[in-house]
Amino acid sequence: MGRFAWRNLMTRPLRTVLALIGLSIPILGVIGLYSVSGSLRDLVGATLNKIQGLMVLREGQPSPVFSDLPANLADKLRAIPGVRVVAPEIWRISPPVDGKIAIGKNILKKDGFAQAMAQSILDMPIVQGQDIAAHMNLKSAVYPRALLPASEGGGRYLEPSDAGKNVVVISTKIAREHPGPDGKPKRVGDSILIGGTKFEIVGLYSTGSMFLDVVIVMDIDAARRLISGVSPESVSSFYVETDDPARNDAIAETIEREFRDVDARSMSEFQANFGMLMGQLDKFLLMTVSLALLVGVVGIINTMLMSTTERFVEFGVLRTNGWSKRDVLTLVTAESAFLGLLSGLLGCVLAFAGATIANQFITGGLRLSLPLWLLGLGIGLSVVTGTLGGLYPAWRAARLVPMEAIRAGGSR
Repeated sequence: MGRFAWRNLMTRPLRTVLALIGLSIPILGVIGLYSVSGSLRDLVGATLNKIQGLMVLREGQPSPVFSDLPANLADKLRAIPGVRVVAPEIWRISPPVDGKIAIGKNILKKDGFAQAMAQSILDMPIVQGQDIAAHMNLKSAVYPRALLPASEGGGRYLEPSDAGKNVVVISTKIAREHPGPDGKPKRVGDSILIGGTKFEIVGLYSTGSMFLDVVIVMDIDAARRLISGVSPESVSSFYVETDDPARNDAIAETIEREFRDVDARSMSEFQANFGMLMGQLDKFLLMTVSLALLVGVVGIINTMLMSTTERFVEFGVLRTNGWSKRDVLTLVTAESAFLGLLSGLLGCVLAFAGATIANQFITGGLRLSLPLWLLGLGIGLSVVTGTLGGLYPAWRAARLVPMEAIRAGGSR
């Protein structure tokens, strides 16, 4: 039966190919979209794993970039049992760098701001002003650990003597996007203009994450001078390091209970919130892809209806030679299931090729991956979709009376 069904598909190659294309494209969409979603989850998880402390910021603010807190809150936070270090920070979106607005991978001049609105906000440079003395006591600070080795021109990290000075540590990504006069990425010792103010680059880092490699690190007082509207009595957030990371959630609850209008977020909370966001995105993607799958089902139904209509004589002869209605039903259903299987395999091949090509150009730590369960989901979904699409044509072919089928086929 299976060999017979396969041969029937091969006798109509053009129609079979068109049906394969119609169903393989939505299967490619399913695999591709969930691959991107899974890769984003992995990237965010890897990024948050680098950060082992708590982020204390204004309640209701999505990011420290939009937060403000009184600077004197630091002493009160240090008094909480279990808190080891409290490091004040200033976070703001960076002014134009080297006279240009950097958004996405394109470097746009000020007069091109209208075009910049279409670019990704993820690549916007962020200024982080650090209380250098406090940050030097941290054990889990991300950027000092990400500093390039001296052999690769990494330079050094901020030191207490840098307090108040216009010196910065930038990522290799920012160094590439804002090259020097020779067209090469900026190096340690070069100058970089931020909001029209000249800063000396003393260090280069690379975390490998698109979420972290957009930060320009400087002294907190230098950040206050650079960013208008930031009071000396205020900060954006506090990075809190505890004696025992396992107690982060408990200490975060204590901070929120002690101080009104304050959120103390552990990285597990950030990850949970991001997981909920991605879950909603997955539902939206599933709804979108379902429409494409519906189109694929219609294509299978159309293909199988055309096939069965042209084969009335064949079905009539088979019935007169002893085939039952069940045999005809099984034959047509098997053909549509084979179409679904081939479409799923083709969709997987296209997804693998697309991910391989895309990974050659994607930067920022994002890597598209195709786990076996996702490929299995694509093939399984395709087989089920193909089978469902063939049920009606199979039922229509099976209910034909043998002699009526032969007469109907002969009159065509």
